Amino acid sequence: MRYTTLKLCCVLCVVAFSCIQISAQQKAFAVNSQNNPLKNFVIASNKESHPFFIDIDGDGDLDCFSGEYSNVRAAQIYFYRNDGTNKNPQFKQVTGDANALSKVAANALSIPFFIDIDGDGDYDCFIGEGTTGAIMYYKNTGTATHPVLEKQSAAFNPLSGVKFWASGVASPSFADVDGDGDYDCLVSDEDGNENYFKNTGDVHNPSFVHVNASEDPFSSVVFNKGMYNVSFYDWNKDGLPDLFVNTTYYKNVGTVGKPAFIGISNDKPLFQNKSEDRYAYAPLRWVDINNDGAVEVFQGNTKGSFVYQTSSSNIADATVSAPSARVFPNPSKEEFVVNLPVSNAQTIVRVTDMQGKLITTLATSSSFVKFGKDFKAGAYMVQVLQNNKAIFSQKIIKE
Repeated sequence: MRYTTLKLCCVLCVVAFSCIQISAQQKAFAVNSQNNPLKNFVIASNKESHPFFIDIDGDGDLDCFSGEYSNVRAAQIYFYRNDGTNKNPQFKQVTGDANALSKVAANALSIPFFIDIDGDGDYDCFIGEGTTGAIMYYKNTGTATHPVLEKQSAAFNPLSGVKFWASGVASPSFADVDGDGDYDCLVSDEDGNENYFKNTGDVHNPSFVHVNASEDPFSSVVFNKGMYNVSFYDWNKDGLPDLFVNTTYYKNVGTVGKPAFIGISNDKPLFQNKSEDRYAYAPLRWVDINNDGAVEVFQGNTKGSFVYQTSSSNIADATVSAPSARVFPNPSKEEFVVNLPVSNAQTIVRVTDMQGKLITTLATSSSFVKFGKDFKAGAYMVQVLQNNKAIFSQKIIKE
C-alpha cells in the first residue's frame, strides 16, 4: 500500500525536466552520479533510504547517517563516516560501537534528524518511525567529538506525544520557525497531514506545544498524500527559513517573529527527476559537502541508494554578497571581524548555525563588528541585513 500510494502521487507530480523553461531567478539542479560521494553505498534493505548529514565527531567535515524502510524487520540507522576532509569527502560505512545509533530498532521506518536540542554543544537525534507514527529521542550524553546517543524514555522525550496511528509515519523537521532562538518542529505523515509543534521552552529546556488553526503558519501549505517529506532551508537568503515539501518551494513571506508560507512559481530551485530516481522522495538535505560555497542536495530513494544533485551556479551565498562586506579571519580560532558597507540605514548582523538556529544578532551603525570569541567549534552562517534585506551572506568556520 505504501508504494502504490507513493507511485501514484509521484506520477501525478513529476514534470519532465527537459520541458521546463528556467527564468533568470530560477536555479536548476541536476543529478550528479559521477561525483556523488555516496554512490558506492546502498542500505541493507534496498528499499527506502533517509540520509541526514552532520559533523557528528567534530572533525570539521560532514558525516552521514541514513534511516531506512523495512517491512521484514526493525528499521536500523546506518553510519557513513567521512574519513576525508571538508573539501574532499571520503565516506566509509562503519558498524558496531563506531556507529552511535547502531542499536536503533524502529518500527518499519527510521527517519533521523540531528539537532542540538538542549544547547549543550553536541548533537542529539530525533527519529521518526513507521507503524506507530511516533518520534524517538536519542540524547547525546557524550561530547561533540565523542558522541554517545542514548534512547530516552517518554518522560524525557519532548516529542513523546507525537503519534500518527492512521498513517504509521512520522517525519520530523526542525528549524527556528518563529525566530526566538530555539528549535520548533514540523511533523508530516503519509496521509498528507502536518502538525506544527512550537517550542515554548528555551534553548536548554525544550517544551513543544501543538499549534493549529490560525496560529499554525503551515495551515495553508498543501501536503499531498504519500509525500511526508519536509525540509527547511533559507533559499532566498533573507534570514527566514523557507519550507520545501518534497521539492515544492514555499517561500517564507512573513517576518522573523511571524512566519507565513506561500507557494512561489519563480525564484525557486528546479530539480531533475531521472526515471531511475523518480521516486526519490525522502526529505531534501541541503549541504555544502565539499566546502566550495555552493549548496548541494541529497535525497534517499526507494532503491536504498542516495541521489546527489548539484547546480552549475554557485547559489549558496554569493547571490547576496556585497563587495564591501567581508568576514575575517576565516577560519578563526578566536573572534571574527565583519567589515560592513557604509549606509544610512541601521545594519544588523545575524549569525546562525548551519541548520538555521539563531546564535546571535548584532545591531550597529559602525563600519565593523566583532563576534564569536565564545563560539563552539563548527560551521556558521553570517548574514548582513539593511532595511530588512540581506545584502551579504558567508559561511564561517570556528576552529
